Amino acid sequence: MGRITFDGCVFDTGPTLITMPFVLEHFFQSVGALLQDYVTLERVDPACQYRWSDGSQFDLPFDANDACDAIERFSRGEGASVRQYLDDAREIYELTKDVFIFSPFDGFREFFKKKNLHMLPKLHRLRFTKTLHDVHSSMFRDPRVVQLFDRFATYNGSSPYLAPATLMVIPWVEIGLGAWYVRGGIYSIAEAITKIALERGVRIHLHQGVSSITVERGRASGVVLDDDTSIRADHVISNADVFTTRKHLLGLDIADPNDLSCSGLVLLMSTERADLGLAHHNVLFSDDYPGEFETILHGNRPRRDSTIYISRSAHVDETQAPSDRENWFVLINAPPRGVNVSQDPTSTSAWRGHSEAQAQLVIDRMADFGIRPSIRHMEIRTPDLMASQWSSHKGALYGSSSNSMFSAFLRPRQRSSDVKNLWYVGGSAHPGGGVPLVATSGMIAAELLLSTLSE
Repeated sequence: MGRITFDGCVFDTGPTLITMPFVLEHFFQSVGALLQDYVTLERVDPACQYRWSDGSQFDLPFDANDACDAIERFSRGEGASVRQYLDDAREIYELTKDVFIFSPFDGFREFFKKKNLHMLPKLHRLRFTKTLHDVHSSMFRDPRVVQLFDRFATYNGSSPYLAPATLMVIPWVEIGLGAWYVRGGIYSIAEAITKIALERGVRIHLHQGVSSITVERGRASGVVLDDDTSIRADHVISNADVFTTRKHLLGLDIADPNDLSCSGLVLLMSTERADLGLAHHNVLFSDDYPGEFETILHGNRPRRDSTIYISRSAHVDETQAPSDRENWFVLINAPPRGVNVSQDPTSTSAWRGHSEAQAQLVIDRMADFGIRPSIRHMEIRTPDLMASQWSSHKGALYGSSSNSMFSAFLRPRQRSSDVKNLWYVGGSAHPGGGVPLVATSGMIAAELLLSTLSE
């Protein structure tokens, strides 16, 4: 989470939507606080507006039952199929949440533990061997509905043509459990957690980079800051990308991962307020979805006709922009080709000298949909910036992708296998990316760490 302010507008630079708010409620309760005392959650309705280049448009309602009815009106005959799909997705969520999300994960051995033996007869229901697109194209006739549900693979930076259909849990989480916004912007959650931490005696050091993790006799014993200051610690928890932590902070000689999640190109725009018929969250779909993901996997920069996501929180929150303007967060999924020069000065960036031209391609593509914002000021955030600011390898937003049926089993656990008393949290560690999963990764690490104190 991050926040930038310019031209009187406030921009979230990370997540723009909250799902599974009960995870945040649980976290606040675990430290003796109530979520509602710190932030105000509001329903997002419609959850998202979808547009296609043929002029068709669909507003996805907040409520799951309303969503099925709305899809039936949008594409006759698809409502019942969507209802069945959401029932199947809910079953997968209920079967997997306590194994794949809310608990420490032990790979394939997890299924043979006594507590999980009841899952073995139902493993086929998890659809490991089919891709998301396989399931969607078999259940829905309308290619627009297929594309709408395919898009949910991007929530963890994956491709619907490669990711296992188990990820059906993602649309269930948004449609079945609801899409939410935090009054004052998503960054308000980070501010609330900071406030709670300070109230409980946590010391927070800002603007101090970590250059290495100190290891003594196989145990993490502290960190060294960029200014060569050493901080001693009994345990070290890293929320940087796991590969970045192992390669650059531990100095391990390890090969680059070849299955990275996507990165992103983000345009933050202050615009003149105008009625363009947009909702809070909007998606302008590509005409060639397979080609878009092929470029993400193998290209250097996004295609001109890439799918565009637009978030305008000022649409529902007057604190985010003056009355005469709007704050646009525009995102295009991009190949993970960012470079953190401070970590690898010899690397050549795929973005240096190209960001302005890429931004113009996005603006031109929006115009194809009749969306022509009057831009007052714009800041461009590329995979290079994401690699540098977030310590994410090549700017990948979620570490490794989920483009394999084995991805969940291979994702790094909370406990480091290299160094004792070193812990991994964040989007590149178990259980994955997104606000609720990242929060869960931290809570799992905390519980495991505390359990070692009695060993």
